[in-house]
Amino acid sequence: MFAKPVGFVKQFEKNLWILSAGWFVSALGFAVSIPFIAIYFHANLGLSMSEIGLFFGAMAAVRSVFQAIGGEVSDRIERNTLLIYSQIFRAGAFLVLSVSIYKEWGFWPIAIALLVNSVFGAIFQPVANAMVSDILPVEKRLDGYAITRSAGNLGWAVGPAIGGFFAHYSYGLLFLISSGITLVSGLVFLFFLRPPRGTVIQERFKLSDLLAIRDDPYLVRHSILIFALYLVVAQLIAPFSVYAVEMVRITEHQLGLLYALNGLMVVLLQIPVTRMLSRYRLTTQLAMGAFVYAVGYGMVGVLAGFSYFVLAIFVVTMGEMFMSPPSLALTSRLAPEGRMGRYMGIFGFFVASGWSFGPLYGGVILDYFGSNAAIAWALISSLAILSGIGYMLFTRILPKQFNVGD
Repeated sequence: MFAKPVGFVKQFEKNLWILSAGWFVSALGFAVSIPFIAIYFHANLGLSMSEIGLFFGAMAAVRSVFQAIGGEVSDRIERNTLLIYSQIFRAGAFLVLSVSIYKEWGFWPIAIALLVNSVFGAIFQPVANAMVSDILPVEKRLDGYAITRSAGNLGWAVGPAIGGFFAHYSYGLLFLISSGITLVSGLVFLFFLRPPRGTVIQERFKLSDLLAIRDDPYLVRHSILIFALYLVVAQLIAPFSVYAVEMVRITEHQLGLLYALNGLMVVLLQIPVTRMLSRYRLTTQLAMGAFVYAVGYGMVGVLAGFSYFVLAIFVVTMGEMFMSPPSLALTSRLAPEGRMGRYMGIFGFFVASGWSFGPLYGGVILDYFGSNAAIAWALISSLAILSGIGYMLFTRILPKQFNVGD
């Protein structure tokens, strides 16, 4: 009965499972509080949807650059060191956020602490993704990224449900809880993770290294398409939360349950979905995911109410599971020897830009078309359709050795 699951677990080195455990704890700390910050800005500080989107957009340039810098630096020093210290500094930023809210210091102290948290979160992501490739051979990486995503989304499944409960009492408490949990993540990496050391580059880091994308036309195309897609993916955090709570009037607890559904689905289904789709080319999987995303967010504007949002989030999460592991696997396939961190950093730059500019993109549309939700969410979803078409066309020119599933 348990032979297949046990065999699946044993085929991967234990460092992958330790990395996944630390990733779970990190995501849990993030998910307890961050999904609710847009609601705090709107309800407590009186910011408009456009202003909230502009704030997240203002963090985009800094966050995105640090994604790329984190990848570059991780090719030059031990990746585990970066993981440990990024989590310690994020824990400190969460603590400052908590105090700022308790003391009612206003927007700017909260904004600065969020920026610091975002910077070190941006460093964490490409380093962790590159470490998966350090730990696993090429043929196991698609499954490896599915495992780490499942771990991260287990944090998403648990975190918002906890946050939705405590948000009723205090937003400051949410960030205090996040601080403690994030510190535990750093301790997991410090005491338990012993990954193999990847190829280390001896050359000094230069800002011009961040422009290396221009030397690889396949990476350029992949990065542009993933940016367009993540402008839509990013609606889940700020625009959807404010739309659902402030406009449709579901409760914060119900919002937490929707995020929990998103995370729990990935935990339970990501690995089987990834294995089921592995016979398709990576770009085909990405295109399918983009089209499913478009359907899911299109449904948000047509079906208003908690029970309907359950269905919409189900569809959105299916799109997420279709596209996320192959997007990372494709990046790792394109990376030459010794440049895994760089490629993950460049990929992370465009993903982070999508995450950061997405709330501005969605917020402006909702401010101007909020009276007609169907049109607003159709406009938001349109970029996912364009990204899907782009990946279908990309399939025609990408060499097979970069594009085959595992």
